[in-house]
Amino acid sequence: MTEREIKELHEDEIDLYELLLVLKKRLKLIIAVFVFGVVAAAVLSFLMPNIYQARTTMLVDSSLTQALLNNLQQYQFKGENKFSFIIPLQERDNQQVNNMALAILNGLEFKKKVLNRIKAIYGNTEEILNLERSLGNKKSLFESKVDRETQAIVVLSEHKDKKLAEDILKAALEEFEKELDKVSQNYQKMFGQGYEKSDKNSIFILNVVEQPTSLEKPVKPKRKLIIAVSGVTFLILGVFSAFVIEWWSRVKSTQ
Repeated sequence: MTEREIKELHEDEIDLYELLLVLKKRLKLIIAVFVFGVVAAAVLSFLMPNIYQARTTMLVDSSLTQALLNNLQQYQFKGENKFSFIIPLQERDNQQVNNMALAILNGLEFKKKVLNRIKAIYGNTEEILNLERSLGNKKSLFESKVDRETQAIVVLSEHKDKKLAEDILKAALEEFEKELDKVSQNYQKMFGQGYEKSDKNSIFILNVVEQPTSLEKPVKPKRKLIIAVSGVTFLILGVFSAFVIEWWSRVKSTQ
């Protein structure tokens, strides 16, 4: 090993030792920044309102049969007027039916109808007005999704008021059942059959697997996670601040 390599090796060792000295010298600053960040995060997280989640689970079945499809094909080829539309078949997976259900649930007009039901119960309170202002957001009022394992439709509503979250889902279920009846009527007209409001003649049938229920504990804010992330962030910030202050003090001393 040459003399130059030995010198560079010693310089590296001295730099590492100096870093440890800087951390020791500025230890109080690092601890102060860390404690400040943790305390601030804890205070802010406990000032945040608790958000409760209500959920309901449902299945939408299609009673379209091969006989009805044959009638439709015969009806299509009679006369000059022809039409086409997507038919969700029982032989296939339930994806098309679920897509239709999600399209209804996520529609703006549908959410307006649900909100009008909630208004009739709660009136024009500040909370209801806030919901009305955020109606254009995707997750406003409630959020709908399909469970990949069960293929059931899960509807979630998050709100500060646990009862309000449940009432929103109850109103959504009632309106959704009406919308399914309307869609069934349209399909019945396509098939050229008379429509009677009964479960037997309804093409799309709503099965509520889980009635609207809410969790006892709030789902937001996740205070422990907020405090933990803030602690790590402010610890890194404290170490960075220690090196910056040490560098600046050396620059001033050199000048």
